[in-house]
Amino acid sequence: MNRKLLTVLLPLFCWLSLPAQYYHAQQHPLPILNKEFSVVAHITLDTVGSAGITETEILESFDTLNYYFKPIGLSFEICEFRYIDNFQYNSPLNTNEWAEMQAKYHQNNRINVFFVGNISWAPDDCGYSTQAGITMTEKGGIMMKKPCTANIPKSVAHEFGHYFGLFNTNEGFGAELVNGENCESEGDLICDTPADPYITGDTLVGKYLLLEGCRFILPELDANGEFYRPHVANIMSYYPEDCKCGFSYQQYIRMVETYRMVEGMW
Repeated sequence: MNRKLLTVLLPLFCWLSLPAQYYHAQQHPLPILNKEFSVVAHITLDTVGSAGITETEILESFDTLNYYFKPIGLSFEICEFRYIDNFQYNSPLNTNEWAEMQAKYHQNNRINVFFVGNISWAPDDCGYSTQAGITMTEKGGIMMKKPCTANIPKSVAHEFGHYFGLFNTNEGFGAELVNGENCESEGDLICDTPADPYITGDTLVGKYLLLEGCRFILPELDANGEFYRPHVANIMSYYPEDCKCGFSYQQYIRMVETYRMVEGMW
């Protein structure tokens, strides 16, 4: 798809899939950082030397990424593509191999994104990020599965959310209460993202969502006997790509605060 056309169509897709939920427009104005980050894209090759993804597909996923970070004035530009010909890193077996990849290939003062075929210890995830990795300039990074990058581009924004300090909305698997009374200590620790009971790996369609569309239907109750009402439109949720429309206001604030901890280092 043409990169400019993708940027134009994204708001329309969100509008068609759910009532518009532009969370960041619902409260006070957001801080604008006006910062562009340089990104090194590391592409692992498989056993026959194939990349399994094109540079164009990666660039298109970054159009989506930049769209969702624009409200706080952050953008990400790939300054270099690098190819890793050690095929064992195309499907790292464990976090030890992930640490090896960083030790061998990490470029300081750059956001390092590694595009791999599979992440063995996280089969249900599209990526794996160093939590709050933006606070580190000499280590850390993001791994993205190539099929997700090409076909589920909002997953890239999801992993960058982790890199800037966000947790999944279903963190704790139902420990957060619907009324929000423990929102600062349970779940994703953010209070404008409602309690999300989804258990990673569960079947989504038919149990949590209707067979068609993005309506939440889980009949289970929280510890207080209240029905869950999560935002299936949130980028940091595990709900389908077509349901997702953005970050919440407080999520944006959390990402700004995380970056400002080390702003002078970048």
